[in-house]
Amino acid sequence: MGMRRFTDLQTILDAKGATGVGNIIDVSDWGHLMVMVGTNGNANLTIKCQGSILDTAPDFSKAASTTNHWEYIDLIDCEDHTSIDGDAGVGFTGTDDCRLFEVNVSGLHWLTFVVSARSAGNVTVKVKCFE
Repeated sequence: MGMRRFTDLQTILDAKGATGVGNIIDVSDWGHLMVMVGTNGNANLTIKCQGSILDTAPDFSKAASTTNHWEYIDLIDCEDHTSIDGDAGVGFTGTDDCRLFEVNVSGLHWLTFVVSARSAGNVTVKVKCFE
């Protein structure tokens, strides 16, 4: 039995205290992704995962279109294995939390997270890709 291959932790959002898109990573060599999310400062915000299969990374900060194609990606909560709709994202409402999610990135090329509906606090998102 071979050893499981995975990446080091990669930072997408680093204590981001504003709306907007985080760092974009290439996930084309991987099938799955673990996501570590931590909020601070009584965070009141929503995060959403965004992905694309384009050869060149789209502009995730702009509307999706036929020439800037991307989609919100479903998350699986590691606490109870529930599915979180990509369009809805994960909301934090004034109580800080640490969460773990899994993302099926099979077939995706680019991935990021975006902060929306923020009125307080900040969020850090780090990911680890694996086979």
